[in-house]
Amino acid sequence: MIVGLGEVLWDIYREKRYVGGAPANVALHASYLGEQGVIASRIGNDGLGSELARTIASKGLSTDYLQIDKKKGTGTVVIRLDVRGVPSFICNEDVAFDYLEYTPDFGELAEKADAVVFGTLAQRSDKSRKTILTFLEKCSGLRVMDVNARTAGRRFEEILKNALPFVDILKVSEDEIRLMMRVLHHEGEKLTTFADWLIDHYQFKFIALTRGERDSVVFVKNDHFVVPSYPIKPIDTTGAGDAFTAGLLVHYLRGKTPPQAQEFASKMAAFVCMHRGATPTLTESAVESFISSTIESDSE
Repeated sequence: MIVGLGEVLWDIYREKRYVGGAPANVALHASYLGEQGVIASRIGNDGLGSELARTIASKGLSTDYLQIDKKKGTGTVVIRLDVRGVPSFICNEDVAFDYLEYTPDFGELAEKADAVVFGTLAQRSDKSRKTILTFLEKCSGLRVMDVNARTAGRRFEEILKNALPFVDILKVSEDEIRLMMRVLHHEGEKLTTFADWLIDHYQFKFIALTRGERDSVVFVKNDHFVVPSYPIKPIDTTGAGDAFTAGLLVHYLRGKTPPQAQEFASKMAAFVCMHRGATPTLTESAVESFISSTIESDSE
C-alpha cells in the first residue's frame, strides 16, 4: 500500500480541471501501476470536494481517508501553460488540507503502509505539519519526501529541518537541492559531496534528483547513476516529477535496485508530459509501448 499524505486538490486549467496535489498524484499513479494507492487528505464540505471524492472513487481508490472540513473549502491550483508546456501555478491558501487531523484511522493507516509519500505544501500550516510528522513517526514503511521549495514559501528551512530526520528516500529537483545546500550551510560544495553528506547524516536509502529535459540522477552511498531524459516535445509537464516518484517507488518496492527503478521512472515522466493533466490514465505496458515508439521514431 502506497499512501499519498498531504494535499489533494483541483488543478484548474482554462478548459478543464484535473485531480492534483503531489502526494495524491503519486497514489493515483501507484494505483494505475497495479498497487494499492491511498490518498490521505482533507477536502471541503462543498461541491468541489464532493466532485473530487467522486472522481477519486471512479479511479478505483478508496475515499476512506479523505477527511471532510465543515469550515474550509477544497484546495485549488490555477495552472497556466507556456508554449513549452511548462506550468505556472496560483495556489489558494487556508483551505481544507491545511487542517489535517491525526485520527485513529490515520494511525492505523500509518502502521499498514508499505510507503508514504509527502511533500511541503500541506506543511505550510502548523496543524497539518504536526499531523504529517506524527504519521511519519508512526509509519513502519518507507517514507518518501518530495521537496517542493516553491510551495513551502518562507517556512522552507523550518519544514525541511523538521521533516528530514523521518525520510528514507528524498526526491528533489535541481533548484531544490541547490536551495537545500544553502539552508543547510553546504553552499559551494560539489553536488555529489552534498548528496553523500545527506545520505550519511540522515541515513537515506537514496536520493533521486530530476533535471527536467536533461536527465535524472540517483545518488546512493558513495555512487550515483545518470539516466538521460527521453527526447519528447511535451504538451504539459505538470506532475512529471510526481510520475517519476511513483514509477521509482513502485519498482523499488518490487525489488528493483534504485538505478533500475530510475529507468522506469524516467519513462513514466516522459509519458505524463505528453498528456494534459498530472495523472492521465496509464498502465505499465502503455508506458513501455510509448517509450518504444518514441525511441524508434527518434532513430529514423
